[in-house]
Amino acid sequence: MSLEKDLQSIGLEEKEAKIYLAALELGSTNIQDLAEKADIKRSTVYEILKKLEPMGLITESIKGKRKTYIASGPEKLKKNIKEKEQLINHILPELKSLNNTGNIKPKITYYEGRDGLRQIYNLALETTTKKVDWVSPIRAVMDTVGEKFLEEYIEKRAKEKYWIRSIQITEQQVDTYKYLDPTTFDKTYRRVKFSPPGIDIPNTMAIWDNKVAVISTRKEGFGFIIESTDYTRSMKVFYDLLWNISKSWGNMDFNNKNPQNSELTEKDDTYWK
Repeated sequence: MSLEKDLQSIGLEEKEAKIYLAALELGSTNIQDLAEKADIKRSTVYEILKKLEPMGLITESIKGKRKTYIASGPEKLKKNIKEKEQLINHILPELKSLNNTGNIKPKITYYEGRDGLRQIYNLALETTTKKVDWVSPIRAVMDTVGEKFLEEYIEKRAKEKYWIRSIQITEQQVDTYKYLDPTTFDKTYRRVKFSPPGIDIPNTMAIWDNKVAVISTRKEGFGFIIESTDYTRSMKVFYDLLWNISKSWGNMDFNNKNPQNSELTEKDDTYWK
């Protein structure tokens, strides 16, 4: 890139750059010599000099009856850029306050019926991180999207080799559920925990990328996905809290998994091994 182009890239116009470079080469000079050196009409040179002087790039002096011009050193260009940067930093907060595009509204997509709810599951497969956090009330899930769909979905996701964390709602367990078997957890790329007693969540929830999905029971038959970075971050905090107080398979007693019916509390050793 030529010096003229370089000067244009930092804010000078084409003819301003030509005249400034000509003045640098000529030293103390006059309109006539500048016009010839820059190959620009004298009348145009005069107008451009009036623009360069306020920038501090050209200084005018009078010797006798003649006006002469001398270019400031290149350091002045650097100083000008720094001053502009300081000005931008000063006015930036006010400019931001005027900028409505910064208020990004979350996107909410609504789904209905069994096919619509199954679509939410399939959309979770599009995660860019290949990680999804699920809250899974298995009895409600089977009732909502179907046991066959759920098993095929788990196998499909496992083939794509991305992991999920699954908090299974203990009070919603189904003894015949194929993937309750802990030997299937690693094979199907799942980290599984079971919720503490008294936490009976009827809705399925999934968190991935900047999205949070909620799937209702079959009775209500709806679901939605919220796309929002802040909301997703907030829900992830709640998920991690529930994950941390949930128990792994080895700490569970599935012969006594309904604390409401058996009047167990979180501290009962008969519930947590």
